[in-house]
Amino acid sequence: MTTEAIDPAGTTAEAADALPASVRRSLALAAAALRDRQDPSGHWKGEFETSLIGESGEVILHHFLRLPDDGRRAEAARTILAEQSPDGGWASYHGGPDELLLSVFCYVALRLAGHDKDEPELLAAAAAVRRLGGVESVDNLLMLAWLAVIGLWPWRDIPLVPAEIVLLPSRFPGNIFQFGAAARGIVVANSLFMATRPVVPAGFDIRELFADPRARRRLPRSRAVRAATTLSHWYGRHPVGFLRRRALDKAASWLERTQETDGSWGGNWPQTANVVMGLDAIGLGRDHPVVRAALAGLDRYVVERDARGHRRIEMWTSVVMDTALALTATVMAGGPAAESATGPAVRWLLDHQVTEPGDWAVLTEKPEPGGWPYEFTNNANPDCDDTSWAVAALRRLHPRGADPTVDEAIAKAVRWMESQQCADGGWAAFEPLRWNLPGRDALARIGFLEAPSADITGHVLEALGLDGRADTPAARRGIAWLRRTQRADGSWPGWWACYHLHGTSAAVTGLTACGVPGSDPAVVRACDWITAHQQPDGGWGEDIRALSDPDWAGRGESTPSQTGWALLALVAAGHTGTPAVRRGLEYLVRTQREDGDWDEPQHTWVVHHDGLYWRDSLLRLIYPAMAMAAWTARAAGATGADTAAHDDAHGDAEGTGAR
Repeated sequence: MTTEAIDPAGTTAEAADALPASVRRSLALAAAALRDRQDPSGHWKGEFETSLIGESGEVILHHFLRLPDDGRRAEAARTILAEQSPDGGWASYHGGPDELLLSVFCYVALRLAGHDKDEPELLAAAAAVRRLGGVESVDNLLMLAWLAVIGLWPWRDIPLVPAEIVLLPSRFPGNIFQFGAAARGIVVANSLFMATRPVVPAGFDIRELFADPRARRRLPRSRAVRAATTLSHWYGRHPVGFLRRRALDKAASWLERTQETDGSWGGNWPQTANVVMGLDAIGLGRDHPVVRAALAGLDRYVVERDARGHRRIEMWTSVVMDTALALTATVMAGGPAAESATGPAVRWLLDHQVTEPGDWAVLTEKPEPGGWPYEFTNNANPDCDDTSWAVAALRRLHPRGADPTVDEAIAKAVRWMESQQCADGGWAAFEPLRWNLPGRDALARIGFLEAPSADITGHVLEALGLDGRADTPAARRGIAWLRRTQRADGSWPGWWACYHLHGTSAAVTGLTACGVPGSDPAVVRACDWITAHQQPDGGWGEDIRALSDPDWAGRGESTPSQTGWALLALVAAGHTGTPAVRRGLEYLVRTQREDGDWDEPQHTWVVHHDGLYWRDSLLRLIYPAMAMAAWTARAAGATGADTAAHDDAHGDAEGTGAR
């Protein structure tokens, strides 16, 4: 789509006059495209796309389980080779450099699929691995265990998780309920196969992946980690017999008890794959009902992307997130066709609320179910992010008192979210942070722990504000947490998306939903930061590299979804008529496709901060629609007032020295 002669570096008077009509047309197209993507059952689900770690991992898993080759290895190999970079390796996000761990896994999967190390593609891949530091530089111990089970890395170099961890009391430091909910099943599963340290030989070695031919296959770790590794292996060779037997039985029973109805654990591929490996290691074969259901569940994560037959693994299913946000966008966009979409979506959300206690209840005082999970099925671990999105969507459509069923569901959800608030006042997605032993940062990087974050806290506050609970103790503590954690430059880092832009947007929308005015110094500083990081084309974007490199904070190629994040915050803070907002809207209108959607190949969401990122094909449509709808709702007669309020806020902030 195009508008009348828009200059990416500025806004002409003609374009400004035409903007409301252009935005309305664009919003109508986007809303129609969104309705077209709704499933007949009422939900929405985009394609969840990560790097090739799932595709390569599936090949390793099937080799370890000794499953007959039904052609999927060759299919995975075709997919892997199709995404090999010109430098020979594989990138973990769009436009990124080759990544060491992923390149090692892709190389190993190709070898397991029957490719020879002397093929040109594999020669290039091996050279890329060596250039990145060699396989000896891989420092993700959990992923090295996947190489150990097929004989490509020595077990002696990997610290072992003792199965006895499941015997620790629930409030004892280091027990399984102090790990993050998303990692708990993986920790228990790893303790099972680390108890026996099985090896199903790959049939080859990977000497060609070492940067230093003389390198011993031992990681350059600290003395403390080496001591822990040595101690764990000593105990692994000399366990206390009755404790080990009791621990293995309890771990297996816990895993069987927490299996979801779809055969998975946690509603996702990685956790399910690890559990299947653990159960196999202690003798639960493919004919066992639990394993049989799990293997069938794993197959449901396989999707076909294109006519070339490329096999892809959808490692998570973002259905609750997509449904709640799409419902919000549909309600905000309005129009006569919206009602046909909103009714089924509400019913679907209500049917998928978690109404039974799960792992989260073990360390929660007075636990009461009421959250929503991220996936189709994850009753063990709902999360505050998806719960807040569901509450916000339902409340936007049904004000309090309009529908008793919705009111009851929201009341339960709010009580559940309040019970999961961290001690410092913030919120994490999965349970409060309770880890009190060393290693917190290292465990957080690989997804074993989660700290409270601005994006989750902001989303919960927005839900509380929309439900009329802005002045509750929980909301006041959340607001205070955001004020304490704002960075000097005005931004907040997020956790689950990239990165400062997402955290800052969520913080602003959460604060303003709870009644904090746009003239508040914290909001002013945040909006100044957002505006200062607008790209020359009018959009916003933040690169994955911002997770580890401060120079990339707020910087990157513009994307439709990230532009939507920025605009939602600015509009919520009263900047409706400012040049930055107009230019952002112009970017969205200008880059929209004729079918109402946008292109967005970038990975902007985060699973693990050390290399697992994702994109959702639906969010590039949802967030621009939400932003345009928010602006349209406030634009009529508000432009001048908003600009004046923006100027007044700057004057107030400057007068108090807040900036």
